[in-house]
Amino acid sequence: MSSTNLASGNFGDIKGFLYAWLGKQNKLPSYEVSQQGTKQRIRFKCELTVPSYSYTAIGNSTNKKDAQTNAAIDFCQYLVREGKMPENELEPYLPSKNSSVLTTQSLGTLPAGLVPPHMLQRNTTANEVGPPPTLLPYQPGPPSHYLEHIRSDRKMLEEQEETDTNASIHGNWTIENAKGRLHQYLQKNNLSQEYKYTSSGPDNLRTFFAELSVYIRERNQTIHARENGSTKQIASKSCALVLVRQLYHLKIIEPFTGEKKKKQIEKTTPFRVTVSNDIVTELDEVIKLFNIQPVVINEQQTNSSLLNPQILERFPPSERRTTSSIIQWVPPIPNWNPWIASNIDEGPLATATMESISENLRHGEQSKIENELKCRLQERQNLPVFTYRQQILEQIKRNNVILIRGATGCGKTTQIPQYIIDDAIQHNQGAYCNVVVTQPRRISAISIAERVSWERCEDLGNSCGYSVRFESILPRPYGSLLFCTVGVLLRKLESGLRGISHVIVDEIHERDINTDFLLVLLRDMLNAYPQLKVILMSATIDVTLFRQYFFNCSIVEIEGRTFDVREYFLEDIIQLLNFQPMNSSLTSRKQNNKNRQLQDDDDDLGYEDSQADDIEDNHSDY
Repeated sequence: MSSTNLASGNFGDIKGFLYAWLGKQNKLPSYEVSQQGTKQRIRFKCELTVPSYSYTAIGNSTNKKDAQTNAAIDFCQYLVREGKMPENELEPYLPSKNSSVLTTQSLGTLPAGLVPPHMLQRNTTANEVGPPPTLLPYQPGPPSHYLEHIRSDRKMLEEQEETDTNASIHGNWTIENAKGRLHQYLQKNNLSQEYKYTSSGPDNLRTFFAELSVYIRERNQTIHARENGSTKQIASKSCALVLVRQLYHLKIIEPFTGEKKKKQIEKTTPFRVTVSNDIVTELDEVIKLFNIQPVVINEQQTNSSLLNPQILERFPPSERRTTSSIIQWVPPIPNWNPWIASNIDEGPLATATMESISENLRHGEQSKIENELKCRLQERQNLPVFTYRQQILEQIKRNNVILIRGATGCGKTTQIPQYIIDDAIQHNQGAYCNVVVTQPRRISAISIAERVSWERCEDLGNSCGYSVRFESILPRPYGSLLFCTVGVLLRKLESGLRGISHVIVDEIHERDINTDFLLVLLRDMLNAYPQLKVILMSATIDVTLFRQYFFNCSIVEIEGRTFDVREYFLEDIIQLLNFQPMNSSLTSRKQNNKNRQLQDDDDDLGYEDSQADDIEDNHSDY
């Protein structure tokens, strides 16, 4: 079955179908659900794994059931892509046109075989003549057998909640027996057994968290666990369960068998004693009487050392990396937003097919304003990279990794991602194309995204966006490109590279540690996923090292535009501009302060002169 049908179908029984399909191969799916998001917006993430399959299906939603359903859909799509599941096997499980979601029988049936009164009335015909039906005596509340049925269902639900279905793959360690085994291990190794408790929430709905770290001397490693519960006891038991399961998978402790370990009796070495012959005779008679076989002791003494034999710890040999140890990659699929790594819960894209999305993208490009777009296309065609457009696209289609070397200013950073998107949209494959471009700096990622959006006559967040630390404007889920820093892409790789078709690493000649680590990851992914496209771009320097590292990939040379460079000194600029210095604000302020000081001095002198005149007038009066 194609991905188109999967996207448009009803997956009410997709989990049952997948369970039955895997059951034919004696395999069982394992669903692991984890909670994500904030308290105001909780989301659940489900990871579906199957033994002997290296693929991990992921689904998320606002409830656990839909998250598991989305994960089952993802795994079915993987089986279809790999050719392991025929397309016609899923067709009977798709809803038909005549089927209805709710039926009268499903709405009118009560548990325990009870029939509601309106169904009894419907079964009687109007022409039927007979005695009126006898009514049951009035009883307050619902019938007793109905309440008993509810109690049995509730008890069964509680038992199912307490049952740990994943205990078999974790050494049969459950929440009941894990805490005691952990304390035995901690006490044996003289480690701390104190849990760190914290709480959150109101008093009537308080949640307790228990944390504990355990240092493993055998492996020189520290494991940590943090779990929550309605009480401190439940939180500590859950925390101990996580730690015990980690110790089991690290082969530190044994699996739980349900039997308590018997204390080992210390074996003492035999030694000879001198007894009388009568006692020896009596012992022989007792042994013969009870048919006891005596133990034969080898008295040959071997040369032994008093020092304890030291056995060096042997580490298991390193194994070759398999596909499961490499970051997972999935091409663009229905109902998946690659930029937030989440399923699309609402809107038309939640049920839209890839073909319909591609068709809408093509119509959207054709409906743009022609006058503005033509002017900006003319500017883009003047760049040197435009003459190599067809050659670059052909190299990308034929190879999974290419290296583009071009001078600064040739237009490779802004134009090549657009060439890939535009070519896919024109060939009605826009939904299968999502491009991520890395930049070494924040300012370059933001400014390039703004420039590309302006060239496409769009706003940021439509077909182009950017993502840097603490700031993001994400584009649409399909047929888009995202400019981000190398650190942001490395963070996204933690959850897998899902829904992205092309990865462009720009400025690879700036050999920083993040870029080199990204290239190592991409090289491993190319060995496992040949469909992934990687484009490396660099300035005009020696790229022999990068070419050899990526399997002698092909190189595309782009010639750049050269501009005349002239040197001007400050004196030349002053002469060319006929610059005349003007009084600055600081100079005028100093002049004003000086004038004010002189005026104050004049006022002081005038006060002293007037005082002297007053004194002379007084003397003349006498």
